Amino acid sequence: MEEKYETGFMVLSCSGGSSSGQAANNLAVELNKSGFAKMVCLAGVGAGKEDCVEDAGKVHDLIVIDGCDKVCSKKMLEKIGINPVHTFCLTNMGVECPAADVDPELLTELRKKIKLLFGQNRADVKYAVCGCDTCVRD
Repeated sequence: MEEKYETGFMVLSCSGGSSSGQAANNLAVELNKSGFAKMVCLAGVGAGKEDCVEDAGKVHDLIVIDGCDKVCSKKMLEKIGINPVHTFCLTNMGVECPAADVDPELLTELRKKIKLLFGQNRADVKYAVCGCDTCVRD
């Protein structure tokens, strides 16, 4: 049985060695758990796993969360021909790198902010609310 997500969006994140990379992964996991976006495995994309690459490339509204300004997740996708539209860098959103730990309250605020900014980005594109490439807004 195919998994159902309430939005049809997908999320992919850094899970690097720094706390900001771990925070990015935590945010993606939370977006997945809440049903907002299905999480795609970045390691699988990097390894060329067909199902992971296919998942990452099949949606217009792929959310990419990088921990720091090295933006490894975004660069990894671009290297295989996927140009993500919705990218977020946590160090540009107030997370320090390196940091010992990221405050859970900050993570909650970042999750809300990413969802809000994602919604604003979507409002500016020509695609309908469903996110498909068929339904075009007038």
